[in-house]
Amino acid sequence: MKSKKVFLNGQLVPVTEATISIFDRGLTYGDGVFESLRTYRGTPFQLEEHIKRLLRELKQLRINLPLSAAQLKLAVLRTVFANNFKESYIKIIITRGEAKGHGLDPSNAAGRPTAIVSVEELKPYPKSLFKNGWKAIISSIARPDVPTSRIKSLGYLNNILAKMEAKKAGANEAFLLDARGNLAEGTISNIFIIKNGLIYTPPIEAPILPGLTRSLIIHLAQRSAYKVVEKYLPPKELYAADECFITLSGPGIVPITKIWGKKIGSGKCGQITGSLIKIFDAETMQP
Repeated sequence: MKSKKVFLNGQLVPVTEATISIFDRGLTYGDGVFESLRTYRGTPFQLEEHIKRLLRELKQLRINLPLSAAQLKLAVLRTVFANNFKESYIKIIITRGEAKGHGLDPSNAAGRPTAIVSVEELKPYPKSLFKNGWKAIISSIARPDVPTSRIKSLGYLNNILAKMEAKKAGANEAFLLDARGNLAEGTISNIFIIKNGLIYTPPIEAPILPGLTRSLIIHLAQRSAYKVVEKYLPPKELYAADECFITLSGPGIVPITKIWGKKIGSGKCGQITGSLIKIFDAETMQP
């Protein structure tokens, strides 16, 4: 930990020296956004896409980051290189910056936004994960249909509460429903189900984060002649599914083999999910 470096407001500094103001609006109000991504063979995967989304969300929040896309990309690459892990899990955090006074008004920000890039060593996921999958539950926490449901804001309390429910139930992930009772997304993932050879996933119009891994899997599936249908999915379609999987930036695709105590399909990774995992693995091993 002592030798670990983080990027903070233009400088690479030891993690033990990386400090921000206690009045930073990211801390006091969750006023900011973040991106999480990983490396494959030491190279940040989908880095340009993550930066584009982050900059788009900053524009939506009217946070004027004094860094260009190219400068932010360089900051990520410098941080990865400085820590020299075999594989890294990367987090980019941007807040509106330090507040100069009390209140929600964004004009109370004292100066420039706070920009942080940190990395952690990413250990290989066990092969058993992709065979046995995860258990999920349906959370009592609803996914609200509000603008922040479609951006990676720093306000993640609903997801945290749902994750606590999952842990209490001995599950790995919790699925949140929208206000109409349809599946929205997981606490850290997008949801897909498979029925009769067709792949279904909640539409972008739902209160979901349009995950970059989600988009890539849809593209790879369609390129491989699978049909992907975006539609609202009531929980009964999850219970009746032949297969289920989630997408997220760390492991990529994880089969969901149980919902509460009920097996999904055979209770193991299904044929189409396994095929998509192989396709995704081939994609991420490309130079």
